[in-house]
Amino acid sequence: MANPTLEMIQGLLYGKGLHIGQPGRLARIVGVMAGGKMDVVPFMGPQIHDHAMTVAKVPARRYYWDAKLLVDTHMAVDRWYGFDSDTIVADAYNFEVEALGAKMIYSDIAMPTVDVSDPLIKGPADLDRIGSLDPSKGRIPMAIQVGKFFMEKAPGPIAGGFFCSHWSLLCQAMGYPKAVRALKRDRGFATALFDWANDRVLFPFMQAYAAAGVKNANGADAWACFPDLTPELVEEWVLPYAKKLREQSKKELKMTAAAGAAAADYCEEDPAKFSKEMMFKCLAVGVKTFPLKVAPSAMGRTQDWDMRWLREFAEKEGKNGKMIPVTASLNGRFMRDSTPAQIVAKLAEWIDILGRDGGLLVFIGNVPADTPSLNIHTAVKATHTLGKYPIAADLTKIKIEPPTYPTFDEWLKGQPEEETIRKAREWKPDNKKVIA
Repeated sequence: MANPTLEMIQGLLYGKGLHIGQPGRLARIVGVMAGGKMDVVPFMGPQIHDHAMTVAKVPARRYYWDAKLLVDTHMAVDRWYGFDSDTIVADAYNFEVEALGAKMIYSDIAMPTVDVSDPLIKGPADLDRIGSLDPSKGRIPMAIQVGKFFMEKAPGPIAGGFFCSHWSLLCQAMGYPKAVRALKRDRGFATALFDWANDRVLFPFMQAYAAAGVKNANGADAWACFPDLTPELVEEWVLPYAKKLREQSKKELKMTAAAGAAAADYCEEDPAKFSKEMMFKCLAVGVKTFPLKVAPSAMGRTQDWDMRWLREFAEKEGKNGKMIPVTASLNGRFMRDSTPAQIVAKLAEWIDILGRDGGLLVFIGNVPADTPSLNIHTAVKATHTLGKYPIAADLTKIKIEPPTYPTFDEWLKGQPEEETIRKAREWKPDNKKVIA
C-alpha cells in the first residue's frame, strides 16, 4: 500500500502544477478537493452498500452484520469499477435507532430498515423511557469495526466511521411528519428532541468510536435536504447541533465528528419548479457542512440541472474568478435507468461546463442495488477519458467505446478479498431469526 501521507502531499503539489510522478487514487482526490488540476477528473467512490452486496452475491443477513465482509466487499467492488477512492458505509441511518430498540425489518436481499408502522418515539415521555444509547447494543459494535477497518485499509480524508446525524435520526425514530410538526409547532419538544439526539445518542456513539481508536466519523443527514427542510430550518436547527457535536467531540474526545452531511442538498423533484435563487440558498447553507469549502451536489435530480448555475455559485464563492471545488453527483436513478450513451453525454456536458480549470470531482449520489454494472464502468471510463487534461475543445467529438471488463467473479480470482467473499456465499443461517 502506498504511504497515504506522501500520496496526499503528492496530490497537493500536483494540483498546484508540480507534476512529480503519476498521481494515485488518493492523490487525485486530495488535489482536486484543494482546488487543483490533476491528470484526469477523478471519480470518487460512491455510497454503494446494497449494490456492492448484489454484485458480490453475498447474503444480506451476513453482510450487514459482519464488518470484515462488508469492508472487503466494498473495497473489491470499488477496485473492480476503478473508482478513485472508497466510501465504505453500510446502512448508517439505522445503527442508532436499532440499538435503542426500534422495530426493524430484515431482508435476505437488502439492508435492514426501520418499521415505520411502529415508531420508537411517539411522544415526549418516550425520551426518558428510551434513555441513552448503549454502544454495546445492536450493530453499534459492528459499525465501530467498519470504521476501524476503513481507516486501516483505505486511509484518506473521509476514512473512519459513519453515523446518522441529528435530524435524520429523529426522522428514523419518529417519522418525518411528526418530526417536522415538532419543529414548526412545538419548539420546546423540538429542542428536547435535538438535545436527546446529541447528548444521549450521538455523543455516546462518538465516545465509543474514540475509545476504539476511530478518530474521524461522518454523519449523514439526508432527511435535511430541500424541500424536506427549508434552508432556514437547516440554519436554525441542523447546523447548530452539528456544530455542537463537532466541538464536543474535538474538545473532549480529540476526534472529528462531521455531522450534517447532505443538509440543504437541493433535491427538488419537479424541473418546472427549479429555481436558481432557491438552489443558491441551499448551496450557501450546504457548504457550511463540509470541512473544506465545496460547492456540493449529492442526491438531487442533477441530470436536469443547468450546471452553469453550479459553476456560477462556485465562482461566486471563490476568489479572483477561480471556482471553489465542485462535487458533481450523478443521480442514482439516472445511473440505473439510463443508457450508456446518455451517461456519456451527460458527463461530457458537465466536464465541459465545470471541469476545464480543475477542482471537479464526479461521483454517484447512491447506487441502487440493481444498477447495471455496464453503466457504472461506462461512467468511470467516460470521466477519466473526457476529463483528461488538457481537456479537448469539443468533447462531443471524443468517442467513448463501450468498456470491456471481466465479470466480477473472474476479476475476484487472486484478489485479497476473494476468500472472505467466497466463504460468505456459502454461509447459511440455521434459522432465519439468526442473523450472524
